[in-house]
Amino acid sequence: MTSRMVRSLHCFWRPTSSKISHSAFLPVLLLAALTCPAGAQAPGTGAAAPPPSVIVEIAQMRDITDQSAFTGRVQAIDKVTLRARVAGFIKQRGFDEGSEVAEGQLLFQLEREPYEAALALAEANLANAEAALSLAQLTYDRTRPLAERGTSSQAALDQAGSQLAQAKANVEAQKATVTTAKLNLGYTEIRAPMAGAAGRATYSVGEYVGPTSDPLVTLVRQDPMYVAFPVPQRLFLSVRREGVSKDSVVVRLKLPDGTTYDQDGKIAFSDVEANPQTDSLVVRGSFPNPQRLLVDQQIVGVQVVNKKPEERMVISQSAIILDQQGAYVLAVDKDDKVVAKRVKLGDQHGAQIIVLDGLVPGDRVITSGQQKVRPGIVVDAQIATDTLATTGPIAP
Repeated sequence: MTSRMVRSLHCFWRPTSSKISHSAFLPVLLLAALTCPAGAQAPGTGAAAPPPSVIVEIAQMRDITDQSAFTGRVQAIDKVTLRARVAGFIKQRGFDEGSEVAEGQLLFQLEREPYEAALALAEANLANAEAALSLAQLTYDRTRPLAERGTSSQAALDQAGSQLAQAKANVEAQKATVTTAKLNLGYTEIRAPMAGAAGRATYSVGEYVGPTSDPLVTLVRQDPMYVAFPVPQRLFLSVRREGVSKDSVVVRLKLPDGTTYDQDGKIAFSDVEANPQTDSLVVRGSFPNPQRLLVDQQIVGVQVVNKKPEERMVISQSAIILDQQGAYVLAVDKDDKVVAKRVKLGDQHGAQIIVLDGLVPGDRVITSGQQKVRPGIVVDAQIATDTLATTGPIAP
């Protein structure tokens, strides 16, 4: 029996008893020689399996633009509700509802005639008082020298002086009445105190309004606009401790349709009191609004972005494994062996995540194939070509 035939026999059957004659299984040997491959080997004597293949990426430092996301509400910087300061019928409305109005533009004209008559009466009373003052002055001037020479009594002089003082006071009172009449006449013209958008008019032409009536119209300044958003106290304190100034960040908006607002804003100010119910502090950003895309009380997404990027170590989130002790990654050392490394994680940035501790630049971390390996075995590490391919900053 040739050695090749013996090897072929091992591929199919191994005898369990040495008492069986060679002639009994000679046909089997011939069949095995024809069907078993020449290079086959007996079980348990084959070559070792190749190391498992995994995908790795190189941990490296990247420029990270820090940002924080919030939900905010658009607020008008100036919003005025206009009321009638005098009573009267509306004779004219000088704007279209929802339109832009200029500062000083006439919005409502109330009837002027009653107030013109009141002004004329006040001016007439003032003239009468001034005439009485002139007479009182002449009387006093004549009585005084007579009293000094003894030809007139002191009582007559005192009476003349009292009448002069009363005449002067009456003139001042009538002047105040004229001023009031002029003001009331001016109040019949209700003008815009600022440029802005006019809302719906509450009253129509011909209706009677007065100081106790509802507001006539609301006027909202639309450029610039505030966006108010609550910042948790812990984040606010952290920013304060790090010495981050409001000039070092830029504020960006996500509109309700998902698009990014094309005008960047800046931090205007923060409230001086925290909200006890939410433990947050309201911060307001100021935004230009030339196209009037921002509307008062609109809800928007807010992103506060640091202007200066910071260098941080980042890896793909797919490399992170979690267990009861926390987060770790499987890395490949210089001998192509798998090692487990505990890591401390920071903020997420898209598909990347910041590693605060546990890795050094140049570490090869496994991003795909972790389920096929365990610490201590040798692997065939293939570097990913689509992760961390560049060294540019990660955009917010």
